[in-house]
Amino acid sequence: MSADGDDPAPSASQTHAPPDAGLRAVSVPSGMIDDVTAKDVTPSPQDSSEPDDPGRARGALASAREAVHALNRNPTAAGAVRAAREMLPGGPKKDLFRPEAESTQRLNALLDRVIGEEPTVTREFGSLFTATWQAFLSRRDEDYAPPKPVTILFTDLVAFSSWALHRSDDEIVRLLDAVNRTTRDVIHRHGGVVIKTMGDGAMAAFDSDSAIEATFEAVEAVGQIDVADGYRPILRAGLHTGTPQRVKGDLIGVDVNIAARVAEAASGGEVLASETVFTIADRTRYQLRPRRFKAKGAPRKLQVYAVRPLY
Repeated sequence: MSADGDDPAPSASQTHAPPDAGLRAVSVPSGMIDDVTAKDVTPSPQDSSEPDDPGRARGALASAREAVHALNRNPTAAGAVRAAREMLPGGPKKDLFRPEAESTQRLNALLDRVIGEEPTVTREFGSLFTATWQAFLSRRDEDYAPPKPVTILFTDLVAFSSWALHRSDDEIVRLLDAVNRTTRDVIHRHGGVVIKTMGDGAMAAFDSDSAIEATFEAVEAVGQIDVADGYRPILRAGLHTGTPQRVKGDLIGVDVNIAARVAEAASGGEVLASETVFTIADRTRYQLRPRRFKAKGAPRKLQVYAVRPLY
């Protein structure tokens, strides 16, 4: 401080200090700068504008094609699509009461010829499409099911109950599974539909004239089954044609009851058919033997025949 009380004048060094005074200089090796520069300018593989190797692309495409081919023939995948298809009215179960069912079946047959009958995902998706279309038509006409003549079949195993009393559940199930599978295969081959199985019997329906042939073949095929110790399965069967009503996949009505009574009147290995069956089938194709018939709930004058195809 000066004698007159003023502050001393600042020194030249304080007055002209550079703006970066107080910062400590850091030296960076030149090699590090070179490394950073090199990294900044090197393009990444994603940013490269050079085209991919054509051979690698072809290999990836071939792998993808093989994967799709394998998936198309995967039994599990095809089974999943088939399960979805079978839940729809246009599935494999023939609908005798829908006029559009026949056209859907013809379309499925066409798909089999084009795609092939091998159970693949492609084939099942094609059938699923037709089933979806069938479901749409069924919902559209849900309340319309006009009466249509069908031939109703009932079958029954002779003396099954007596044999089953002394057998294990496994033996019984094994026999019934073989009988039901054999019966179903024959009926489906002739264009019929198994409506339901009932213990040792089955109920089926046909809208064609092949009901007698199918029934006779089923009786013969079941008679060849040999899976039960001490028992050879023998079917008896009855046929009647009428216009039953469909209720939730089942058939009900007077004609159903008559068909059941005709079956009860048959002997082992015998096929009985009421005279109504020949409103659809040509009687000249069969050997007919009249049978006496009387049953509760059936018309008194209903003529019944033991029938056998002429082949």
